[in-house]
Amino acid sequence: MVPSSFTEARYTITISGKWSSPAFTVPPGAHYTTFIGMVHNSSASLWKDGAKTSYGIEVLAETGGGGPVLAEIDSTINKGNGLSLLLFVAPSTTSSANVNIYCNSNFSKVSFASMLGPTPDWFVGVSNFDLYRNDSWLADTTVDLYAYDAGTEDGDVFAYNNAASVPQQNIHVLQASQAVVLANGNAVLAPIATVRFRKE
Repeated sequence: MVPSSFTEARYTITISGKWSSPAFTVPPGAHYTTFIGMVHNSSASLWKDGAKTSYGIEVLAETGGGGPVLAEIDSTINKGNGLSLLLFVAPSTTSSANVNIYCNSNFSKVSFASMLGPTPDWFVGVSNFDLYRNDSWLADTTVDLYAYDAGTEDGDVFAYNNAASVPQQNIHVLQASQAVVLANGNAVLAPIATVRFRKE
């Protein structure tokens, strides 16, 4: 759908960590890695629930390394489907961090991801979140962020270097039964972070 008229907007994005007890087990060294993502159009995607992960998101989810996913974002921008890189230092497990972005009606979607460390391949993020709907910009909205499993490593442990998932699974919302170490005895996993989009 082509927007009826070109329009622009600036947003402040606020990530707030919710990784605390008793909703979760908080292991020594618990952290989010740098949040990496992009502003893009409907022809691009960083990751999708129910789909196989890209190599870049696999590396990010398993190790926190950003090099490969940054290369994928650069490629998306060079192909004309991405507008800008979104990159900001993560908050602590219970604090907040802000970043400002510019977007327009041709590039109104936001995607990003951050590893939950130390874990096998668990991450948090948003996928294809559209800030421009029905010819109108969202004014101020907060979204719960749940833990995702990248589907590339096995293990229910707070550790890196786990066995690869064979065959590779699709990205999916992490269930408490798959992450007993994280669930802290809870039957369901609560949001492990929130993101607020506030139009300037």
